[in-house]
Amino acid sequence: MADGHTKCKVVSFRLSDEEYQNVDDVTRKHGFTSVSLFARSATLKCDTDEPVRAPLDIEINRLLRRIEVLTSAIEQITTQLGILFKAKWH
Repeated sequence: MADGHTKCKVVSFRLSDEEYQNVDDVTRKHGFTSVSLFARSATLKCDTDEPVRAPLDIEINRLLRRIEVLTSAIEQITTQLGILFKAKWH
């Protein structure tokens, strides 16, 4: 562990289906991959004025996925443009 402390306590609580869906929506909106990560981050931030944010590695992974999607879209556009130019010049 980076902070030198062993994590050995579990916090558990129940939510209705509607409550869980609301929390899951907020979880995804903030870039977390699970409700558990979001709840842990929110709990650890409860005594600070800092907003709850996704851990940096989660944010980096989200950005990498977006880059992959954009790269794929650019490749498709490039292919389509190549086809158009070949058709125009041949």
